[in-house]
Amino acid sequence: MRTNLSKKEIVFCRLKAEGKTNLQAAEGAGYSKENGESLIKKENVQKEIKRLLEEKRKEEIADDVDILQFLTSVMKGDAYKEKSDSAMKDRMRAAELLGKRQNIFEQAIESKNDAVIIVDDIVNKKGLGNDRE
Repeated sequence: MRTNLSKKEIVFCRLKAEGKTNLQAAEGAGYSKENGESLIKKENVQKEIKRLLEEKRKEEIADDVDILQFLTSVMKGDAYKEKSDSAMKDRMRAAELLGKRQNIFEQAIESKNDAVIIVDDIVNKKGLGNDRE
């Protein structure tokens, strides 16, 4: 939601989200030094910076598709470009932990509604089964 923001304010927000100081972001967006301090106090600018930071954070975290693609490449042998077995073990463990954290393995199991029904229809007759006579 970039409503009510000028092009310069959008550039300022992007630079702030990249980690620039108020001064650096203001100058990078074409403002004077003094405008950097006043821009950061605007509510809509703060919201945009927060939105951009959240977007950036989401991009940095592997989602269930990323994890499944990695596990599939390992299963097929595509991922063994690494020289070290310990590096691959670390990567596999990280993928496993991420998968557990995001419950991607549980979702696959829960989607099956298979129920086991045991029917005791064995009739004990002489000579059959476990008769103890």
